[in-house]
Amino acid sequence: MYRTILVPLDGSRFGEHALPWALALAQRTGAGVQLATVADLAPRGGSPSGDTWVPGEESRERGVALAEQYLKETAERVRSTGFDGELGWTVIPPGNVAAALVRHVAKVEADFTVMTTHGRGPLQRAWLGSSADGFIRRSPTPVLLVRPEPAENGEEGFPLEPLPDLPRRVLLPLDGSPAGERLVEVTPAVAATDATFLLVRVIPPLLPGGSPYLPHVVREAEDQERVRTAAREYLEGVASRFQSGDTEVRVPTAGQPGEAILELAEEEDADLIAMSTSGRGGVARLLLGSVADKVIRGASCPVLLFRDPAGA
Repeated sequence: MYRTILVPLDGSRFGEHALPWALALAQRTGAGVQLATVADLAPRGGSPSGDTWVPGEESRERGVALAEQYLKETAERVRSTGFDGELGWTVIPPGNVAAALVRHVAKVEADFTVMTTHGRGPLQRAWLGSSADGFIRRSPTPVLLVRPEPAENGEEGFPLEPLPDLPRRVLLPLDGSPAGERLVEVTPAVAATDATFLLVRVIPPLLPGGSPYLPHVVREAEDQERVRTAAREYLEGVASRFQSGDTEVRVPTAGQPGEAILELAEEEDADLIAMSTSGRGGVARLLLGSVADKVIRGASCPVLLFRDPAGA
């Protein structure tokens, strides 16, 4: 179980979509919650909880003061929901956002992070681009990415209640790497106790062209069937390690794994996709830069990403 959940905030209503999820997980695991923002993400004025944060338009002192006011008010709102666990907040000194957040994880001994996939206005891409992308690549914690609804906006803070239901259908794409298999340990704590875990391994299709009766085509089909059988056996072996919930396995054929994962998530009505950010060989950028990146941008449900520090 997790002990401390970190919630990076940027002062926007969009960013606050992470809070109900963090509180639901804290309730599930008994973890404390730590709120944080980086000081150079400073509001230019108005309500601290308004969607108006723009960097560099206030002095450092004014920016820090407003950030502190925002986090204090947000912590009070968290308490108003009845949350009685450990709760803290920190304004992180200015600097590289991703690096600052990684250092803060160690400082507060966080073992889980919840954040949104989009931040505010001019820095909207930053959370899913340089900042979130850099943080995910280096974070020693699993990261739950929550996508806010585009229509959600307003001057007041995002409602913290009701808390979301924990996922009941969890899609786990696996590539055979140790990091991917560690999702067996990471994922159940963030899902409902009666959740169903759908283990997936995507295999490439046969190359088009040629008669199905030609010897080389027959051999390729036989090879693919052997790959499919091995993939299914592998998934069934991983499934046997789950100690709670139900498990199912899927071995779809697709040329683009990211698209196949998104399509399967829709077909299976998945409410969480959990995947590793380091592919086979421990090259962290490989999977995040292709498959996971496509899934993050295209998923309609939250995405849980895990980078195994041992395989990075």
